[in-house]
Amino acid sequence: MNEKQLQHGQDTGQVREGANSEEAKPDTTKAEPNGGPGDLERETGSETAQCGKAEAEGDACRCREEAERFEHLQQQWEQERADLVNRMLRLKADFDNYKRRSEAQVETIRAAANQNLLVELLPVIDNFERAIAAAEDDSPYLAGVKMIFDQLMNCLYKEGLTPIDAVGKPFDPNIHEAVSIEGDPGQDLVVIGEIQKGYLYKDRLLRASMVKVAPEQQHEEE
Repeated sequence: MNEKQLQHGQDTGQVREGANSEEAKPDTTKAEPNGGPGDLERETGSETAQCGKAEAEGDACRCREEAERFEHLQQQWEQERADLVNRMLRLKADFDNYKRRSEAQVETIRAAANQNLLVELLPVIDNFERAIAAAEDDSPYLAGVKMIFDQLMNCLYKEGLTPIDAVGKPFDPNIHEAVSIEGDPGQDLVVIGEIQKGYLYKDRLLRASMVKVAPEQQHEEE
């Protein structure tokens, strides 16, 4: 091999090495259109954080709205409850008043009915007393009539009938009716005789006693 061929081979090898080195060298001038992978990850993380913050704010806002709505409903419920309680108390008071009035009316009607019945029975009682007073002691019917009369009077006493004890008592124009006056009427009078017995019905005057009266001093002397 001559010198020219050797020189030509060396030049050819250098050219090939230069070509290979050019092919192996990376292209640093070519840039990615949207940046590198790191920038993309940072942008994605930032968007995710913003989305999470927005969702948290939305959740907090919804929680506040729910709390306000619950508080409003609670206040409304408490107001309705107070109104219902007051209404029930008023209804109960009205019912109690109605019950008392009804009971009082029933008692008044019953008392008036009993009073009217007793007024009608007073002449019957008077006739019983007159018959017993006029009967002879040896009459075979006297004991039976007295028994019937006592039974009748016991029933009437249980219903509230009370005879007025007049003889020997001071004259009281509220329960006594004087039909005869002996002596000076200007003095303190006392009942000295009873013509017709008077009666009370549950502390109310049913019939006044018809009596004879005289001054208290004169009655004591007699």
